This record gives sequence, C-alpha cells and structure tokens, in this order.
Amino acid sequence: MRKHVSGVPVSVWAFLLGVAPLPLYGFSSGPPPLRTGAAVDGGLNCTACHRTFAPANSGKGNISITSASYTPGAKLNILITLQDPDAQRWGFQLTARLRSDETKEAGTFTVAAPLRVRCENGDNAPCGGGKEFIEHTAAATQVGTRNQGSFTIEWTAPEQDVGEIVLYAAGNAANGDGTPNGDHIYTTSAVIRPACTLTQKPAIKGVTDAASFQSTISPNSLISVFGGPFPGSGYSYSAYASDLAAGRWPTSLGCVAVEIGGQRVPVFFVSQGQINAQAPPSIATGPADVTVILNPGAPNEVRSLAAKTQVANHSPAFFQVDSKHIAAVDASNQNLIIGVQGAAKPGDIVTMFGTGFGGAAPPLAAGEFPSGPTPLHDPVTVVVGGITLALADLSYAGLSPWAPGVCQFNIRLPASLPSGDIAVKIRIGSAETQDGAVLAVSR
Repeated sequence: MRKHVSGVPVSVWAFLLGVAPLPLYGFSSGPPPLRTGAAVDGGLNCTACHRTFAPANSGKGNISITSASYTPGAKLNILITLQDPDAQRWGFQLTARLRSDETKEAGTFTVAAPLRVRCENGDNAPCGGGKEFIEHTAAATQVGTRNQGSFTIEWTAPEQDVGEIVLYAAGNAANGDGTPNGDHIYTTSAVIRPACTLTQKPAIKGVTDAASFQSTISPNSLISVFGGPFPGSGYSYSAYASDLAAGRWPTSLGCVAVEIGGQRVPVFFVSQGQINAQAPPSIATGPADVTVILNPGAPNEVRSLAAKTQVANHSPAFFQVDSKHIAAVDASNQNLIIGVQGAAKPGDIVTMFGTGFGGAAPPLAAGEFPSGPTPLHDPVTVVVGGITLALADLSYAGLSPWAPGVCQFNIRLPASLPSGDIAVKIRIGSAETQDGAVLAVSR
C-alpha cells in the first residue's frame, strides 16, 4: 500500500479576480467551462459565482452520477440526478476523463438540445479531441420542479478499451429567483469501466499479506493475490468512492472477484498480475482455498483453479514506503513520510501503519470503514530500538480511518534513541512484524 501525497494544481482564481466584476446574474444558459470541480482543471466549481452557500456540498442535498459499464465505441446514457428540498431550478456541468491521464478527454458527448457541449476555450463542440463539458441551457433547467432534477446525457465511449474513465460533475440546485444568490452547489465524481468480457482463465501463483508479502494471512487483513491474467486490457483498477456499496469496499472490481474459504471478499485493487483484497473476519485458521472469478455473476463467468493459503489468528506486518522504512507520519506534519521526506526526533509522536493484527472492538464487517476510534481486540507490545514502550507511550493501537484492514499505532519515541534507522517490532499474540522494518530518527 502506498500513500500518495499530491497538491492541487494552481487554479485560475487570480485571473478571475483580476478582470472586471462579474455581473449579478446566474448562468441560466450554462456555466463557463472548467466548473466541474475536477482538481486537474484547477478545482473550480459553480461556487465561483453562486457564493451564498460556499463551499460546495454545504446544503441538504447532493448530486449523483449513474452509469453502466462502457463498450468501446458504443453510445451510453449517463444520468445526473440533483436533490435538494429547497430548490426549484436545476443546472449541471459534466466532463469525462481518462483516469490514466485526467488531462485528456475520454469519449465524446452528443450535442442535442436542450443541452450544450462546450470546449475548454468556451467554443461550442466539436472540440477536436480536446476537453469537453456538457451542461444545461435555460430550456433544460426544469423551472418550478421541486426536490429533484435530473439530466440524461448521451456519451460515446472511446473506440478502444482505455481502462477506467472518471466522470466529474457539478450541479446547481437553484431557488429559481434568477440570481446567483441562495443557490446550493454540489459536486461529485464517479468511475466507469469496460464491460465484463474477459475470457482467459486466470491462474493463481501465490497469496500473501499485502504489506510484507509473507505467506500467512489473518482475518480482516489486507492481502495480495498474484498470478493472472486478471483484467484483459492491461490497465489497473482501484476502488473509487462511487464503487462503495453501503459504505463498504465492493466485492467485484474491474470484472474481478475473489473468494477465500468460500466467502466473497472486498477487492480494492486489480492489475493484470495482482489483486489486493481484504480477508473476511470470520475465516477459520488453517489452510483455506482462494479462487479468482472473472465476470462474476455473469453467464460468461470464468473461475481459476483454487490455490491454498495459510490463515493464522494474526499476521502482523508494517507497510513500508521503500525496502526498509515503515510507512509512518510525524504528528506535527501529516504529510511527512518518515525516512523518505525526513526523520523523526527522539520524543516525537509518530503514527505507523500496518495490517494483520486481527479483530477490533467494536468488530467491523469486511470492507467497512471505521467511523471513529476502533481499538484492536488483542493487546500489542511495541519495541523501538530495543526499548519496550510503556502503555503511556502507546496512545492508540487500532483500525485506521484510511481504509478497511489498515491498522495504525500512535506512539511516542523514546527520548534516548540515537540518530539512524531504528528497528521497530510490534508483537501480538505469538506473532510479530517483519524483520528489517525501521524508522529514521535524527537527534
């Protein structure tokens, strides 16, 4: 598991604030381009004009995107739905991007009244392969319609399988007074993927924990399944917010599912040679069968031969950001990855991340995100540089809000530590984390 730390591109706010004042009316004929909230476009949305309830998503409603999988070169209807109990006029803007390079347009929108398609420079489509933005016109705003407005958009997929496509949308739930005042702006995004037409039977070469890649797994732990081929296009797929089912990771991703001990498990990453998933909380210890299923639930479903994995009560392991340094952050700077961007100091409080530490209290279902502090069920012992930490120096040992199956340990480093790469171990039950995992320390 890797932590990605990325900034937001510089927006065009400086330009907007430097020109003549905007007139005090809304864009009933459609907003300017680049207002979907996509970070790659500067993150602007319609609160640039409809400022009363800024920031976006401050109201009682929401915006959603509903779409089926795409078939290369085929047309597909995408549904945009806005809900707000205080609104009675509706507007939107939508763009489609390659997830592999979000600066590039994915497919084309059909130009059909009462909607319009605009290019990045403000011209009407066609955009010659450039960024497209489909949006409302005055005739499409459904004046007087209360509680909910919706728009059906026809989109043509790229001619070839391009992997995941991200849809970004901003919506205006307006009060209908013809001004930009009193309106609520909502933003969302969703991922669509190719239709499930995989045919080649996959083979499993190994099943490991997803942190140290050791051959034993445990209940609730994150795991990796190696082999393939898994998705047919060669692209990778990662679980996205729109993939969550009842707030949990999906049990099928990129036309791929996994069963462990006969139980379908949450999947959060798929590439041609690797699947990352979460082991079920109720799996029994001992040997267990693992099966990969392509096109799950479809008439063309394809199953691999079962492979064996070993399940123990605990399989503790640190995530590492390189071959040795533990994935950890300094409490004073949550973007500081210790050992890669700097070093901790003796006496600092740091947070380390791992998996395979068993159940927690209260127990969570597989794929479920913690909603608050969720301590581990079993006690742990933390040893830093040969020093066993006192309980007072271990402020939290439990599930992390980052993702299901991820555990975090908030510790205070001993004040006597020397400078250098300091070995860290966590013991739970009869198991302990991998050898060679270190934190960088500098006095």
